[in-house]
Amino acid sequence: MLSNYAFPHDDPFVLTRWHSFRRVARMWGWGAALGLAVIVLGGCTPRPDSLTVAMALLPGELASYREIVADFERDSGLRVVIVPQQYPDIRRALAAEAAAGKGTLDLVELDVYSLAPAAKQVSILDTANFAGEVGALEPETVRAGTIDGLRFLPHRVSWQALVYDHSVLGAPPATWADVLAIARAHPGKIGFKGALYEGLTCDVLPFVWSAGGTGAVLDDAGAHAAFRFFAELAPYVDPRSAVFKEATIAEAMARGELVMHLNWPFVMSLYASEDLAPERFRAAPLPNGPAGRATVLGGGYVAIPTNAPHRDDAVALVRFLLSKPTQERFARELGWFSARRDIPFGGGAPLLDGYAEMSREVRPRPERADYPEISRQWQRAFRRVVFDGVSPQQALDEGQATLDQAASARGAAG
Repeated sequence: MLSNYAFPHDDPFVLTRWHSFRRVARMWGWGAALGLAVIVLGGCTPRPDSLTVAMALLPGELASYREIVADFERDSGLRVVIVPQQYPDIRRALAAEAAAGKGTLDLVELDVYSLAPAAKQVSILDTANFAGEVGALEPETVRAGTIDGLRFLPHRVSWQALVYDHSVLGAPPATWADVLAIARAHPGKIGFKGALYEGLTCDVLPFVWSAGGTGAVLDDAGAHAAFRFFAELAPYVDPRSAVFKEATIAEAMARGELVMHLNWPFVMSLYASEDLAPERFRAAPLPNGPAGRATVLGGGYVAIPTNAPHRDDAVALVRFLLSKPTQERFARELGWFSARRDIPFGGGAPLLDGYAEMSREVRPRPERADYPEISRQWQRAFRRVVFDGVSPQQALDEGQATLDQAASARGAAG
């Protein structure tokens, strides 16, 4: 059986990796956290020949990452001090330096979910410095990092696909109508990550987009079409979906309790390690809705803090990290997925074919400072419809009214 996991954070990219992060406390303990605090808050004077970077690296990734970055150190003559931390700690450190008006961090990695709230704390990048790199990236991944100017560039990316039980279904559903037919044939075996957290939004938005919705409002035609579909599916959804997250829904499927759900690439590696994939479980593109298909962008983006002490050297490091040779090594040695169009997704592994087929359908979440509140309303509306039996019209009206009230309050506050 797959291991049981506990997730302390609501960003999907963090969540899918938390099973490895649990070892951090045992391996690094408070030392790593204190180390970042000392670097950021201790008033240390940065060395002119070194760069300090905060990255969300797992314990097993750190040695390989350092070996890769050693090429940059050798060529540039600079020392790169890598501070491995979880994304929430990096965000707090970035905010602390921005508030202090001075900094030690030259480069940070942030989860794509938090880019908009952190935009004012990082520098606008001169596109002339990154013309070659940006030209090689998937346009949607660049758009996700463009918030009042280009501020973030994709270090590694991820997105969801449909994970289905091939031994039961034979073929994956190609359309919403197919999904509904499978649900009726297998009642109680359709799963959603329905806990009240960001992962639920990542399940909802693909359907909203696939119906022509923007994802930024709850009252457009696409939102209503998607939620009418959710209402049709509701009688056939596993009721435990109300508490499912990435790992628990994967566990349920491994036990044969589900025939399909949406998840991130990590789950296929877990299933393969238990000999459950690809013979039994496979990944497929998400089903087409009235306006096509789409999936949510996840991953980690690099940015240069506004108070970075070595800005020019940080630019050089970013160019190195996004170069084709480096991204190829990340894919080969760390198993990361690159936003570069000239590097096969997942290194061309057949296990991930379903994810590769979705590579042109990836969309960023709405790049707005109020996105966290929009996300909460999507989550609540889904739960109201699927678990509480509320009509789509009422659930969406309630959610949009809450957003409108919040916008009015912000306007009144100036």
